[in-house]
Amino acid sequence: MDVRLFSDRSIWTMIHGIVLGGGALMALFAALFYLWAMRPSNASNVAGSTQVRSFAALTVFIAVVLWLAVIIGTYVNFPPYRATPPEGAPDLSRYPRALLQSSPGTAWLHSFAMEIKEHVPWIAAMLATPVAFVAVRYPSKLLSDAPVRRMAATLLVICFVLVAVSTLLGTFINKVAPLD
Repeated sequence: MDVRLFSDRSIWTMIHGIVLGGGALMALFAALFYLWAMRPSNASNVAGSTQVRSFAALTVFIAVVLWLAVIIGTYVNFPPYRATPPEGAPDLSRYPRALLQSSPGTAWLHSFAMEIKEHVPWIAAMLATPVAFVAVRYPSKLLSDAPVRRMAATLLVICFVLVAVSTLLGTFINKVAPLD
């Protein structure tokens, strides 16, 4: 068996999980901290300031990174994951889905974890996009209007939780059945 640390499949997995997933988590945390730190009691006429533009850029970055993560995950990483092994294949290491399903102890990783990972990240990307739109289109309203601010914070918290859970489940899956 040829095992390489940096195969095409493992590089795409690292880009998907570490770079994009980890980057999204850090950026989401930064955006949430920003919303907390710049609440009206702490902000003094920040409309149009560099900080507001930076927050808008951060939310656009979050949306782009999440969309890249789900597109790469769906169209680059998922097809090799679900490849069907030939009948009677003795080594299932090149067929992650079959490897997970071959043992009752790891079958849950496919039936639960992978099902979550297939769908939930799309929701996070879809929720991050309107926050980015509002931050770019109505930056002063985002900082001064409490309901708009709560909406943005709520959507970002939901995105953070969804991405964190997906990342954790992806780590479990990749630990047992890596795409190498």
